[in-house]
Amino acid sequence: MHTPNIVSRSSKYGNNYWSSLGPKVGMREVTLYSDLEFDHWIRVETTPGVETYCEQYPKISYVFNGELHTSIFDMWVQMKSGTVKCCEVKYESELNAENPRNSRTLKQIEAQKIWCNNNGILHEIVTDKDLRKNHLELENRLKIISVVKNNAQPKCTEEIMKILTSERLSLKTLTEQSNIPFKDIHDACIWLFYRGVIDVNIDECIISMQTEVRLNESSESF
Repeated sequence: MHTPNIVSRSSKYGNNYWSSLGPKVGMREVTLYSDLEFDHWIRVETTPGVETYCEQYPKISYVFNGELHTSIFDMWVQMKSGTVKCCEVKYESELNAENPRNSRTLKQIEAQKIWCNNNGILHEIVTDKDLRKNHLELENRLKIISVVKNNAQPKCTEEIMKILTSERLSLKTLTEQSNIPFKDIHDACIWLFYRGVIDVNIDECIISMQTEVRLNESSESF
């Protein structure tokens, strides 16, 4: 298990500070230093293909303008397939090479890419446009984390699985066909999505009676 490189809040330029318990990391406290890092954590924590992760890890060294600098990745992610990624979360504006204020950031990213290449690890830059392109999806992922953190997996999941197929089925129809209370259907489907068993159209509508689910064959990418 990796350990985050926690730094003082004052050294993070006054960005918003978040801490939350992470189900994929044994419900330990996860520390995040900006709203954007929080949104990225939400995405990672609710991606079924993710096995585990560690924020603020790893820490590397590089030379810039003749001086030695250090850089800490925003998140190390291991997928269930075994693939490992080191992620850097940035606003799109910070990647504009025409702005001289971004020179240090771009050098840092270049150093990260070289380090990842030398260590056989994927390097991924995640931007605000990637994370915030769909407000509905972000809201649903927040709900998924809340349910998983605060509610045990309902016992009706096996019964629900007997009804589901590869065809879309609304939660309303699922409730009618199973005679299971909607609250249990709702929480069970969220848990099944979290585990990667089913697919939920979280990018199309807020999770409700109209939400559609189906058996899922793959949920690796994010």
